[in-house]
Amino acid sequence: MPTAGPNKSRSTRLAVAGVLVPPAAWLGALGLSYLVQDFACTAYTSAGHSPPTTVIGAVVVGLDVVLLVLALAAGGVAWRVHRRTPDTEHSAPLNFLGLLGLLLSLGFGAGIVLVAVNPLVLEVCA
Repeated sequence: MPTAGPNKSRSTRLAVAGVLVPPAAWLGALGLSYLVQDFACTAYTSAGHSPPTTVIGAVVVGLDVVLLVLALAAGGVAWRVHRRTPDTEHSAPLNFLGLLGLLLSLGFGAGIVLVAVNPLVLEVCA
């Protein structure tokens, strides 16, 4: 049974979002972690105060957790598109996008976890 026009268009948008959101979340985690640490540590040091490393680390880990949830949710949406798309010749690209979105979500989710572990292991303002 082929997918209807508006439903197929929606499924295509969801599958493409499932492919694009995980790398964007990883890039956001990497950039925001660096930005928050660098800005906060520099601002406190410039003012002559010792930076609150625990608070800065907690903010960075909190941001990374939110972005990890976003990346994994996008993978879940992509997997749902893959499961709900019938196996026909015309829906093969949509099935591929759904599976790719799931795999990218897991891979970039692991990258976000590695970014989040950094302030837990190393000094935040070294």
